[in-house]
Amino acid sequence: MSKRLLAVIAHPDDEAFGPGGTLARYAGSGVEIHLLCATKGEAGENSSIKYQVSSIKENEKINIKNIRERELLKSAEILRIKKVEFLEFVDGTLCNAVYHQLAKKIMDKINRFRPQVVITNERRGISGHLDHIAVSMTTTYAFLKNKAAKKLYYFCLPQELRDKRLGEYFIYFPEGYKQTEITTRIDYSDYWQKKMQAMKAHGSQIKDVKELLARFAVWPKMDYYILQYHRGIKVSLPETDLFAGVEE
Repeated sequence: MSKRLLAVIAHPDDEAFGPGGTLARYAGSGVEIHLLCATKGEAGENSSIKYQVSSIKENEKINIKNIRERELLKSAEILRIKKVEFLEFVDGTLCNAVYHQLAKKIMDKINRFRPQVVITNERRGISGHLDHIAVSMTTTYAFLKNKAAKKLYYFCLPQELRDKRLGEYFIYFPEGYKQTEITTRIDYSDYWQKKMQAMKAHGSQIKDVKELLARFAVWPKMDYYILQYHRGIKVSLPETDLFAGVEE
């Protein structure tokens, strides 16, 4: 049985800024990786040409949407993600009004793809972004309502890596997790170059890319996870492999 991993994110660039090192590492070892992206990031800004989506014409809004879609596909190619699917929700609108539709699309994908491992952001959305939180919650619901997958992981940020300046980025930037709360650590040292390349593929977000690369350069080349749910397998914590306990 081949190994399969499904990653569920809210926006283009979440895959590279978040678990990109993990995705590159597992793709490099032969794991089939699919990615679901809830939106195309159309509420973001194109910092490469210094304009805000909210202040431009409708055709330019469509343009940034198309730009960010292409950027994600380029990043996925670098990371060797086999398939990317956009769920066609609108950036900034993931809320109670749509979360059953979002959950159903994720559930349907799990049923079709049958990954052993599913990863998404932790419940506070890493940064506190409400779209991230919605994707975390709906992915959790989809995992629990569909028995195909064996393990659900939350990608998370340790407390000591939280830069105080990030508190100004969103209304509330969560404080991160204690090391004792983190169950799984994935060393992506050998894939650091791939992660950097994937991040740089998001040229429209160059301002964020530069700021994040400055942090990642001095941080340990490690991705951190919480094993939130598992079933039908034996686990031994802490782990250094997302597929630990999953039979071939």
